[in-house]
Amino acid sequence: MKLSTRVRYGIRAMIELAKEENGTAVPLRQLARNQGVSSKYLEQMASSLKIAGLIESVRGAEGGYRLGRPSKDITAWDIYCVLDVATEPVDCIAGQCDRVEKCSAGELWREMTEAIETVLRSRTLRELADREKSMSRRKKS
Repeated sequence: MKLSTRVRYGIRAMIELAKEENGTAVPLRQLARNQGVSSKYLEQMASSLKIAGLIESVRGAEGGYRLGRPSKDITAWDIYCVLDVATEPVDCIAGQCDRVEKCSAGELWREMTEAIETVLRSRTLRELADREKSMSRRKKS
């Protein structure tokens, strides 16, 4: 299974915001540059994340985006649900298949979906940000 670019970039950007421990707003251009993403693309994701309350915008000279909730209260699943078009990887799980009653693969897809959801729900932005900081420190050593 391959996660969408939108989800991958969105989670990376959110981790970067979570690393701002004092809640400092990060300008969109800086966030886009650090993530290697166009500002326009990141702005589209930011709009969805803002509507969901996961981030908030700050106006002014020190403006940009910051987390809308504490990083320990935001999971990768929260971000995934906002940024992905469908939370089910195959149509039959979403009830869009007429073979569901006679197809044993449907059980496999459901189990896979539950496993993915479990992993994404188990990881908070705080944990991911701490892990990334630790990785950066080790790389510098």
